[in-house]
Amino acid sequence: MTLSTSTPAIQPEPSSLLSPRFTWALVFLLLGSTTINYIDRQSLSVLAPVLREEFKLSNSDYAAVLNAFMISYTIMYGVGGWVMDKLGVRRGLSLSVIWWSVASCLQAFARGAFSLGFFRVLLGMGEGGNWPAFAKAISMWVPKKMQALAIGIANSGSSVGSAIAAPLIAWLTIHWGWRFAFFLTGTFGFFWLGAWLWATHQLGKISPELASAQPLVITRRMNWIQLLRYRQTWSIFICRFLADPIWYFYVFWMPEFLKRERGLELGAIGMVAWIPFVVADIANFACGAVSGWLLHLGWSVNRTRKTIMAVSAVFCPLGVSAVFCHGVFWTIFFISVATFSFIFWAVTVHSVPVDFFPSEYVGSVFGFGGTGSSLGTVFATWAIGLMLDRLHSYTLVFICIGSLLPVALIVGTLMMGKVYPLKLEAGR
Repeated sequence: MTLSTSTPAIQPEPSSLLSPRFTWALVFLLLGSTTINYIDRQSLSVLAPVLREEFKLSNSDYAAVLNAFMISYTIMYGVGGWVMDKLGVRRGLSLSVIWWSVASCLQAFARGAFSLGFFRVLLGMGEGGNWPAFAKAISMWVPKKMQALAIGIANSGSSVGSAIAAPLIAWLTIHWGWRFAFFLTGTFGFFWLGAWLWATHQLGKISPELASAQPLVITRRMNWIQLLRYRQTWSIFICRFLADPIWYFYVFWMPEFLKRERGLELGAIGMVAWIPFVVADIANFACGAVSGWLLHLGWSVNRTRKTIMAVSAVFCPLGVSAVFCHGVFWTIFFISVATFSFIFWAVTVHSVPVDFFPSEYVGSVFGFGGTGSSLGTVFATWAIGLMLDRLHSYTLVFICIGSLLPVALIVGTLMMGKVYPLKLEAGR
């Protein structure tokens, strides 16, 4: 196994085949899929105060339902990357969206913790393919210098979806009940699917390979397991294993925190819980723009990625201050600082598989990193539920969450080494 800075087999630049307008239309379609993905995912978190009372769930019970989703998501994230590499993005993402949309609608029929957890397992199985899909597509459709921005745009659906989910689901629940809220939001994916199939059909007229996001030229074939021999693959896994529980803590537990610690009812939660995610969405675009600007100034990819990661690790721990504030304004302010900083980190780490690996392996590497993300979140979610049931306080939870990004920076970057394109040798 040899690492080299030598350029791999040359592939046609996507911009030579696609017009810029069509390229960015496809990127914004990918943004649509991640937005719907997070609306469906976030629905449970927004409804947690209602469902916990109706189903009599403890913190540990709620954590178990969350982990039902995360465990299946963990498995399918890695498998989803392999599926995207095999089926191509057009077919693979279409199947993924259909599956999770049906599962999201089924949540409306939950009768207790077990059935709700079962439907969340189905939801996680479908949603696992989304992130490997957009990473692979961007590696083929977007010019290299603009890929960080494109990844930031597509990834911003996690923020946009979370921001939309809080007021939308709260409003639907107040007026028509939580079952209707689950069902209606679950149908959004089917409307998106029509636009996706039409756009990728048009793309297929230009190039069948680009339509599926399969590489135009493949001169090497590598077994999926062989990718695990590269420390760069494991560095992405570790970065996401250690850091991504930060994001899921705010996604899954913030409505509960605002109710238990700040005394907010569902309507009030819907009015403020969207703010940190809008701030995070700004970070998605800002990080892509900053990355492109630094590269334009002549910074190396390695220097650009490491600098952004380090700055993020300095500011993200300020989120701990939220637990010591008593007013809602400052609570939301410090949580917003944490989500903004984390997204700067996340967009950068999401860009690294594209920096290291040829496009035919990006889906698999990205999926493996997502497995690390989900595994870390499963452990963190279990620990959070246990701490809350035993300590009846969020203080230690916030302190532990606040320490994760500095640890991820130290361990992940040491393992990562210099960021540069690798020359992969199959069969070694």
